[in-house]
Amino acid sequence: MITFIAILAGLGLTDLIHSFHRLLRKRKVITWHWIPIAHTFMAFQAMIIIWYNIQPELNSPLIETSLGFFFWLIPIIIILLVMLAVLPDQEPEDGFNLLEWYFGQRQYYFTLLTLFSISYTFNRFLMFEHKSAWFLPLVLSIVYIILALVKNYWVHVILTLGLLSFFMLNFFLQNIGYV
Repeated sequence: MITFIAILAGLGLTDLIHSFHRLLRKRKVITWHWIPIAHTFMAFQAMIIIWYNIQPELNSPLIETSLGFFFWLIPIIIILLVMLAVLPDQEPEDGFNLLEWYFGQRQYYFTLLTLFSISYTFNRFLMFEHKSAWFLPLVLSIVYIILALVKNYWVHVILTLGLLSFFMLNFFLQNIGYV
C-alpha cells in the first residue's frame, strides 16, 4: 500500500512541478501573483503532511478491508485532484494572468479542498476514533467554502495569509516534535 500511495503522490507532485516549470518558461508573458503561488505551496505541503502521517493509518485493521481501503483512498485521490487543479494545465502564448485564472478556478479548487478536509477527518474518526478531531478540519472547511463562494480580492488575501500561517505553524510544530 505504501507503494500505491507513493505512485499517487508522485503523480500529483510531478504534475505540480511540471505546471510550475511551464509557468516559469513563459514567465515573460505571465502576469504573476502571489496568491496562486501560495496555494501551490500549500497543496504541495498538504501532500507532504499526508505522506508523513500515513504510517499509523496503514497499521489500522480497518485498512485491511475493502471498505476501509476505499475510505482511506478517497482523501488521497481528492488531494491528488487538488494538486492537479492548483496550477493551469496550459497557458496561451500571447499572455496569461495567474490571478484571473485563480479566481476562475476558485470554486472547483476550494470545493475539492473542502471535500478533502471532510473525507480526511472522516478517515481519522474511522481509523483512530478521535472524537475531538473535528474542530480544525471544520474551521478549514469553513475557510475553504468562503474562498469558493466569495470573489472579493481582500477576502482571499486575508484568508490565504491565515492559511499560510497555519501551514507554517504546522511545519514548525512538526519540526519541534509537537504534532
